[in-house]
Amino acid sequence: MTTVILLAIAAAAAWAASLYLWPHRNCPRCHGARVTASRSGRRTRLCTRCSGTGRTRRPGATAVHRFYWSVIGDHARQRRRAAIERLRASYQDLTADFRDPSDSRQAPDDPRTRQHPGPPDL
Repeated sequence: MTTVILLAIAAAAAWAASLYLWPHRNCPRCHGARVTASRSGRRTRLCTRCSGTGRTRRPGATAVHRFYWSVIGDHARQRRRAAIERLRASYQDLTADFRDPSDSRQAPDDPRTRQHPGPPDL
């Protein structure tokens, strides 16, 4: 029983990998010829199903690619957030060197004593 389940999972993974690697198939209407004949058979036109490319997406290929790009997007978002946090930390370190908390000669609402905002969020 366990072997059958593992084989089914392996087959599903192989099918998903094939959808990722080869997402297109020949158009079922024109069979990859890019043109279809009219009903009378005298005139040929571009295939309307594949728009003259001769290829269509395999069922499930769109879902596999959307899942892949959502995972890649999540990783990219995490890397971007980590980079922003590193920039904020380095900005705080740089501005801490120029601030002197013991200097009381300036008024508290003086624009020169205001803290500058950090780098913008991306």
